[in-house]
Amino acid sequence: MDEQKHKTIENNLSNFKKYSRISISIFVTICIIYLYFDYHGPTEIALKPDYVFGFSCLRARDLIVQEYDIHGNLWATRGMIVYKLNTGNEKFTKVAHIPTGFSVFWLRNFSILRKVTIRPECVELIVTDNGDICALSAGRIWLLSAGGKKFIETYRLSNYGFGDQGIRNDGIINIDDSTIFFGEYFQNPERDEVKIFKSMNNMNYWKIAYKFHPGKVRHIHAIQKDPYSGKLWVCTGDSDEESLVAWSNNDFKSITPIGQGSQLWRVCQLVFSEDALYWGTDTGSEDIAGIYRCDKHTGEIEKLEKIDGAIFYGTKLVNGTIVMSTNREGLKCETDNKTRLFIITEDNKVTSFECGTWNNNKPEFWFKHAKLRFQRDQGGPSLVITCLNQKEFPDGELIIINEDILLAAIRTKKNNIVD
Repeated sequence: MDEQKHKTIENNLSNFKKYSRISISIFVTICIIYLYFDYHGPTEIALKPDYVFGFSCLRARDLIVQEYDIHGNLWATRGMIVYKLNTGNEKFTKVAHIPTGFSVFWLRNFSILRKVTIRPECVELIVTDNGDICALSAGRIWLLSAGGKKFIETYRLSNYGFGDQGIRNDGIINIDDSTIFFGEYFQNPERDEVKIFKSMNNMNYWKIAYKFHPGKVRHIHAIQKDPYSGKLWVCTGDSDEESLVAWSNNDFKSITPIGQGSQLWRVCQLVFSEDALYWGTDTGSEDIAGIYRCDKHTGEIEKLEKIDGAIFYGTKLVNGTIVMSTNREGLKCETDNKTRLFIITEDNKVTSFECGTWNNNKPEFWFKHAKLRFQRDQGGPSLVITCLNQKEFPDGELIIINEDILLAAIRTKKNNIVD
């Protein structure tokens, strides 16, 4: 009887091991299949109608907005994959896969890692007027020539790694078919020199266009071009003495400051109109934090709106509407955990809209700013937002809101206030 019982136990144990091996094999196979398709990404990503922040919009999953190109096509990235929304289309299509070189940043190809680390912004990407793609990935500048099939590495940044982005999203710009400028963005605790680079020979070679000497600035927030004057602009931070807004009309051989030395000039992105410059401050100062307008002719500066947070992103749409957004990062001037949109109409009136709620805001590894990231270009037909680290959305949710919808929301809000 004991022998029979012993054999039964052995058979059960053998069956358990057999089925365990089968289950593990199935699980591993499923994981491999999932990672394979996750690495390669979908061929198409459809836009779906929705209603977000009080606006009718189109919405897509897990896409980081980059920019509109000269033809009105919208570019975005998912991990290391480039997607393009052709004008008038309702689906993003996969264009290319950006390399990372032999580095740990290769793991950014997988959505599970991006989700766990709350790091969906892996790439900054510029598309030139003739269709060349220039991308920052894993501390390298990569070039995919129009009609080409393979990215080539053209430059390796000296300041890049965990905690160092290398380039801010607005710190890179193309100004014609083949010329790109970018500015260094890194933590820079020693306050080493900070450089602006210019592409040469169709982006196959890079040279230093301008150099901030050690101790002058911490890093570069933005490199931009005023479409009305043709001037190139640079914005730097972060302390009072490191904050600067300046222009150049000779490809940064020299620069002319319009302001520096206070948090008023700590700016992450300028917005241009024919007659004025607009910006929001990147500061925790309760007295200074706001949206400002500088008259191009008189130099007079007007504070249009006091705000309760830092502004990272701003853009002007095709019919003149200016939009900016406040993030949440724990600054002393913040009054709540809500991100906001600020819409500035041509009469310089500002209307605000409450948006998402800051997620992951405990000071630990998973701490991350809550942001509403916009397209870096100006003159686009719609406002494109990627929602980052907000409770109401999966991280990296992309939203497209038509300019007319924004203006209608302002009218509705004003009517409700009057009623």
